[in-house]
Amino acid sequence: MAIRGEETRAKILDAAKQLVMDRGFSGTSIDEIIKGTGLTKGAFFHHFSSKSDLAEALLTQYAEDDVNLFIGHSEKAKTLSDDPLEQALMFIKMFETYLEELEEPFPGCMFASYIYEGEQFDPTVRKFIETSLKAWEQIYEERFDAVLVKYQPKLRITAKQLAETFVCLLEGAFLVARSRNDTGLIIRQSRQFRKYLEFLFYD
Repeated sequence: MAIRGEETRAKILDAAKQLVMDRGFSGTSIDEIIKGTGLTKGAFFHHFSSKSDLAEALLTQYAEDDVNLFIGHSEKAKTLSDDPLEQALMFIKMFETYLEELEEPFPGCMFASYIYEGEQFDPTVRKFIETSLKAWEQIYEERFDAVLVKYQPKLRITAKQLAETFVCLLEGAFLVARSRNDTGLIIRQSRQFRKYLEFLFYD
C-alpha cells in the first residue's frame, strides 16, 4: 500500500510539474491536474491538502532533483581526473550531455516560474528558492575554488564570481530558450562558458 501511495503521489507531481511549466502555477487548476493523471479528487486530496501544499511539494522535489543531479556530475568528474580544471570542464560538459540526451525538450526552470508569480506564494517559498539557488552556486564555487588553487587566471576573478556568472547564465538561458522554443540555446551558452574558463586558465 505504501508503494502504491508513493506511486500515486509521484504521478500527481509529474502531471502538475508539466502543467505548471507550460502554463504557470496560477494558470494550472487542480481539475486539470486530476484530469492529467486519471485519478479522483479524493486521491489528490489524500496526498495534498491544497494547491499550496502541492506547490511546496513540487518546488521541494525540483530542488532536490537538481542538487542531486549536479552533485552526481561533480562526484563523477572527480573520478575521471585529478586536475581541478579538467574536473570543472567535465562537470559542465556532463550537464550539457544530460540536456542533449533528454527524450523531451528541457521544460525550463521551475524556480523562475515561481519567482514570476511571487504574489501567489508565501514568503517562505521565495526564501526556499533563494536557498536552493545558493546551494547550486556553492557546488560550482567549490569546483572553481579548487581550480584557482592550482591555476592563475588571466583576469582577476574569484570562485564566487565565476559561480554567480554560471548560475545567472543558466537562469537567463532558460528564459530566452523558452521564449524562442529553442532548448539548444541552453547548451550553447553552457559551451560558451566552458570556452571562457579555458581562456581564463589555459595558456
